[in-house]
Amino acid sequence: MAATTEIERGLEGVVIAKSAITFIDGERGILRYRGIDINELAAKSNFEEVTYLLWNGSLPNKAQFSEFKKELAAHRPLPTEVLKVLRGVPKGAIPMEVARTAISYMAMFPRKKGETFDQFNRRKSLQLTSTLPTIVASYERIRKGKTPIKPDPRLGHAANFLYGLWGKKPDEQSRAAFDTLSILYADHEMNASTFAAVVATSTLADLGGAVTSAIATLAGPLHGGSNQRVMEMLEEIGTKDKVEGWIDSELAAGRKIMGFGHRIYRTYDPRGRILKTIAEKLAEEGGNRKWLDIAVEVEKVVMEKRKLWPNIEFWAAVVLNSLGVPKDVMPAVFACNRVPGWIAHIYEQYADNRIIRPLTEYVGPAQVPYVPIEQRS
Repeated sequence: MAATTEIERGLEGVVIAKSAITFIDGERGILRYRGIDINELAAKSNFEEVTYLLWNGSLPNKAQFSEFKKELAAHRPLPTEVLKVLRGVPKGAIPMEVARTAISYMAMFPRKKGETFDQFNRRKSLQLTSTLPTIVASYERIRKGKTPIKPDPRLGHAANFLYGLWGKKPDEQSRAAFDTLSILYADHEMNASTFAAVVATSTLADLGGAVTSAIATLAGPLHGGSNQRVMEMLEEIGTKDKVEGWIDSELAAGRKIMGFGHRIYRTYDPRGRILKTIAEKLAEEGGNRKWLDIAVEVEKVVMEKRKLWPNIEFWAAVVLNSLGVPKDVMPAVFACNRVPGWIAHIYEQYADNRIIRPLTEYVGPAQVPYVPIEQRS
């Protein structure tokens, strides 16, 4: 390969596929799922409807929605074998790694007799989407020495997760807040974890394996792990009056302020704007503005000093903290809600597949003679 080859580090700006799932205009802060604006979906829809939309291309009618909810509810309880896995993980295991391991275990359940490839993938899609929130909530209770809560078939995705986490049915404001957050997390075009899932799928790996690889990729602090780092940052700052000094110190040391900047958006992340409003409502309702006030001040100071907008993770951390989600569980919550998007892209890849095999430009020595071990210094 010629030495003048242009390398796009991080594949920035490189288009690798055509997709009908998610549209983003980073300059204008527009995000649409299947053509529907994210603000409309956040205000009017719910996670189950959005999952159906991502997988099928349109919102469900009443009969379709009713049937889809029943299918998801039927898969929500955990098999006994998976609960044994959760109880047997090493003490102190990271929730995101437990989620990855448990989903990989779930993916091993074989195809049923007579199931076609497509039927198996649909069943597996329902299973993984429904059970991952139960896995995450159950592990949180297990590691605290509590008994896991069996999902309530009368409750939806958001209410069941909070019920499994808290041990009591959530109030409507909390349920709605988590439901909206779940919608905002559901997909975001060809991000790192989605790309990992698509690469795995391109080899004709199974759907469960592709989702497992996506969770492993999402775990990194530069991707889905950043919501945890945001909460840790807010806790380290501690009080509103210390914000500017803390940020000045971090910037002087050349360190990144977590939760700010985005590869795609050149304006306010539309998901972050929605979550900021939710964070304000939760703080007002709960009567505790501490973390909200610190976050608002961080946003203001970072904008003044670096002209950077917050991304979804900045305000997601504040919302999740208000909902009682421990900071090390926050990345796993991201995974719970991104499964539908991963699966939508997996479906697209299966439908028009070619194995993904990029190139690299070799920059090592041209040719090196082999030296027998006796002659090596």
